[in-house]
Amino acid sequence: MRNLPSDEEPAKIAVIGAGISGLSAAIHARELGADVHLFEASPRVGGWIRTSRSDSWTLEWGPNSILPSSHCLIDLARRVGLESQWQNADRCARKRFIWKDGALRALPTSPLTIPFSRALSPAGWCRFLMEPWIGRGGCEEESVSTFFRRRFGSEAARVLADVMVSGVSGGRAEWLEIDSFQPKLRQWEKQYGSVISGLLRSRLAPSGPLRRTATLVEGLEQLPHALAAELADRCHLESPIVAMEPHNGRWRLQQGGAYFSDTVDVDGVILAIPATPAATLLQPLSSRAGEILQSIPYASLTVVQIGYDASKCRIRPEGFGFLVPSSESLGILGTIWSSSLFPSRCPAGESLATVFMGGSRHPDQIDESDTMLQDRAIGALRTAQGIDLDPHMVQLRRAPRSIPQPYRGHRRKVAALRDELRRWPALAMAGSHLDGLSLESCARSGRDAAHQVYSILNCEEGSP
Repeated sequence: MRNLPSDEEPAKIAVIGAGISGLSAAIHARELGADVHLFEASPRVGGWIRTSRSDSWTLEWGPNSILPSSHCLIDLARRVGLESQWQNADRCARKRFIWKDGALRALPTSPLTIPFSRALSPAGWCRFLMEPWIGRGGCEEESVSTFFRRRFGSEAARVLADVMVSGVSGGRAEWLEIDSFQPKLRQWEKQYGSVISGLLRSRLAPSGPLRRTATLVEGLEQLPHALAAELADRCHLESPIVAMEPHNGRWRLQQGGAYFSDTVDVDGVILAIPATPAATLLQPLSSRAGEILQSIPYASLTVVQIGYDASKCRIRPEGFGFLVPSSESLGILGTIWSSSLFPSRCPAGESLATVFMGGSRHPDQIDESDTMLQDRAIGALRTAQGIDLDPHMVQLRRAPRSIPQPYRGHRRKVAALRDELRRWPALAMAGSHLDGLSLESCARSGRDAAHQVYSILNCEEGSP
């Protein structure tokens, strides 16, 4: 690529996709000094981050909150003036439950509360607590379920690993790869010889501005809106990129839409779109890259928002919510008690539950009727919280193919993909299908892609 003296025009970088990965890439590339253009096929930014308001209800249809350790997201919010807009969750958010043997069972909030938890049997918890004395081990491409069984015992694998995976990804613990799904757990095993030791040490690390799980005052979609506003006329909505090719030492992008013949020439490209559309763009350049991306599976979710009067329920929502192991037959993946976390999300005297359904466990639910899905969600809440639960508000949305599934071998696929893309140094990729499912992982992925492309454009010679 070219070297850029300080008096030349800045490198022009195109970011394709305006989810949080693409927005992060665009903001960081611009702050490095690039001339950035962000292209988004849809009429909105944020990807699966979506907040809606209905009367006095604030409904999150995608990610619900972030962790205090989400340093890249917190930094992005600071860059666009949102540092005062964070809202910490209620203290009761520490309480989490699973549905097991026909009842809500509290998960321990600390090692001292383990003897009082019925989420596992006494023997299951005893084996769990032996984890610091289990030697290092495992193998390449180890599944989440196998990792938990090896370190914490079979009961913990059957219950805790199961709900952890379904709650985060809608997936199955026996299918997902631990090094891709939760690499920190493996890192703690390698570094400290114990996951529990690593977890305890991480809690001693210096914290940022957030004390607990948090959201933004107007909902999480406030962040992508602010990032897009910062980019101003460099954020192009309803502007799909339908083809790309190397051209005279640069990249030529072909735009779709009303002016199909429009082209844009740029120095570098960051692809921050899901695996399938990325495969379509890369297939003409590299059939290998296209095949790898096409092989990454996705899970679909349905989200049902239920407003009700919790005072009439046998069990009132107090905590983060509950998850459902696959051995139970409740018909849902889990529920977030949204108004318990953030009381401002619903009118006074009401409660709000966000119910998640489908995933790899129930892949056909995405095709069920609205009425069937709503009835299933309401029925599950009534089973868990009491038959007198009477919904005052019910809304539903589907999220087809929304969560990539890092099956065993996923890390090897990503390494092979990035090795293939080294043929074009000023081309990078970012997104949840590569670097992790959390919002924080996506924001970091975009940031790292921006640094990669900008440094190549400014430091090395070559051609795309």
